Amino acid sequence: MIDSYTFFLLVVSVLLSFVVTFVVTPPLIKRMKSAGVSGVDVHKVEKPEISEMGGFAIYAGFATSMIFAAFLGLNLMVIVVSLLVVTLSAMVGALDDVMHLGAIEKPLLGYFAGVALILTAGSDPYLLVPLLGTFWLGLAWIPIVPFAVTAGANAVNTFAGFNGMEIGCGAIVTFALIVVGLVLISPTGGVAGLLILAALLGALLGFFPYNRYPARIFTGDIGTLCIGSAIAVGAIALKIELFAVIAALPYIVNYGMVLLSVGKVTESHLFTATQVTNDGYLTPSKSYSVRKNLSDYILSRRSMKEPALVKTLWTLCIISAAISILLAVLSAR
Repeated sequence: MIDSYTFFLLVVSVLLSFVVTFVVTPPLIKRMKSAGVSGVDVHKVEKPEISEMGGFAIYAGFATSMIFAAFLGLNLMVIVVSLLVVTLSAMVGALDDVMHLGAIEKPLLGYFAGVALILTAGSDPYLLVPLLGTFWLGLAWIPIVPFAVTAGANAVNTFAGFNGMEIGCGAIVTFALIVVGLVLISPTGGVAGLLILAALLGALLGFFPYNRYPARIFTGDIGTLCIGSAIAVGAIALKIELFAVIAALPYIVNYGMVLLSVGKVTESHLFTATQVTNDGYLTPSKSYSVRKNLSDYILSRRSMKEPALVKTLWTLCIISAAISILLAVLSAR
């Protein structure tokens, strides 16, 4: 059980990032639309133009809350390095939004963005395995740390594209990891990791009203890479990496389906999007036979409208998140 001061810090962190993101997003919507930074919502019959790169607001809320945590002086090194890694990952996302980075360039730049995390995580080469305890990985842990950052960022980037999908799933997974952290980590040792995840959770909740169906703004790659890297950084700070993998199973299944069907890392814009019928029902992409993914698989079983599909994907995330929490509770015994 955490002490009242730690609980207070978590609440303030969530509220601070929520307020900043919630306030920043409306003017960002107008600014992006007036600047022509917009995209077509291909999953709507009317194909509306929607503002892009809303991840700026998510990052703004997250960064503000992290700066607040840094001023508290609680494990300052972890907070500063974590903010640096997420900032660099968000910059990679912004570059991809503007320049359309290659299929190898984006994960490679994401890997380099995560290298700084070795400064704080590299000295603790232990992996906590659910129900089994900790295992020492030695020097093998060092290259795994930045790989986890870029893998998490790109998994979220691939598992996106529908109104409210990446924000809702991200919030579910982040909340679950906060609970896992509270169950497994001592209040004094895990405060920094908890604050990282709390900052992300507040930003996601603040952005959700504008991104839910019908969306007024898209996250863009700056948002998805920010979300994925922040989840990875928070999980690594708390030493609950495998619990994060379990909580994010829908992301991993989706990413695995893409890689196994295509046979290599590819850019999603090279393939056709999920199709929409005249009455608003979604059907699998015309590229589904060569590039499989979780959402198209669900639609291949039964066509449905976008809100129903997103709720189905949220449900899968809730199930995996609940399993992660259950394993944490059992591991703590």
